[in-house]
Amino acid sequence: MKRVRVEPERSRGAGKRADRKAFLTFPYRLYRDDPVWVPPLRMAEAALMNREKNPFFEHADAQHFLARRGKRVVGRIAAIENRRHNEVHEDRVGFFGFFDAEPDPEVARALLHAAKAWNDARDLAPMRGPVNYSTNDSCGVLVQGFDEPPRLMMPHNRPDYEELITGAGLVGVKDLHAYWISTENSVPERFQRVVDRMMKRKGITIRRINFKNFDEEVPVLLGLYNRSWEKNWGFVPATENEFKHAAKDMKMVVSPPLSGVAERDGVPVGLAVFLRDLNTLLRGTNGRLWRFLPKLLFANKDAMDARCILLGIVPEARGSAINEAFFVRALKNGLATGCPGAECGWVLADNKAIIAPIEAAGGVLRKVYRMYETPSE
Repeated sequence: MKRVRVEPERSRGAGKRADRKAFLTFPYRLYRDDPVWVPPLRMAEAALMNREKNPFFEHADAQHFLARRGKRVVGRIAAIENRRHNEVHEDRVGFFGFFDAEPDPEVARALLHAAKAWNDARDLAPMRGPVNYSTNDSCGVLVQGFDEPPRLMMPHNRPDYEELITGAGLVGVKDLHAYWISTENSVPERFQRVVDRMMKRKGITIRRINFKNFDEEVPVLLGLYNRSWEKNWGFVPATENEFKHAAKDMKMVVSPPLSGVAERDGVPVGLAVFLRDLNTLLRGTNGRLWRFLPKLLFANKDAMDARCILLGIVPEARGSAINEAFFVRALKNGLATGCPGAECGWVLADNKAIIAPIEAAGGVLRKVYRMYETPSE
């Protein structure tokens, strides 16, 4: 058998386009026979990796690597330096992402060692991941819940990824949970009364996100996002450019009936964002836009499954039943529009403050993702 060689994706010359295509398309070949995998839109993946279009690269750098046996691509990985993360957390963590490999321990070791060497050369340690490219993007390795398709912007992988990564010397460092809440869950009247009473006593109301004047709404949402998650493990505040870039894309898939902004005496204090799960339409498209668009045009979007991607409260408003109120509202509106339910995730496994209201709303743990690090020497 030919040996595995790992080489950086070429950034210039005749091989530049071929290497980028190989990096982008490898998962489509790797998972084409997996009945659960959902192919992301190829154009969206290409835009994410475009250094001129993705504002992440205003404060970060990355190197893509391809693993080959002979001429055959057998794996890929990205080594990542997120300078903003290290400034915020006052550390020197390096990252890896876009990890995909054939079921071959030699390939996994070679890829992860190449990413570590790139980070080591920049004095970045430990190396943590996978993140594609940061925790504001998709991240983690699926370790539980392989029998259900992933929701929008959530990863999927074979069960052997855990063994491939730990076999290369990395250790699990944090678990991320995803819960399913069905709109068939009835809200107990007593629970509803308690939530309503507390919200009224605290002067808190929930309104819809203002999509008609979305440009004016974006700074409000950015402030809520950064303040609500600022102390979370691994969180990196979004820059204005990053948030505007993401908001432009998310505006197209947000579920207005389920999402909302909580206000206390007219001042925004909480945010819930539910996305329509377009993964249900992406299955069978092979990531091709021309196959996806007809499905999108004729879909009843409000009746689709959803994913709660953001749910946060600013520190001074916590303990006011806002999280519970968001879930009660989403359950009622979802039932009214025909939405079967929503996945809430990911959630840090040790974040009891958000897990408690999810479980109170009938949330059931369905998937577990894991982050890994190189051990300290």
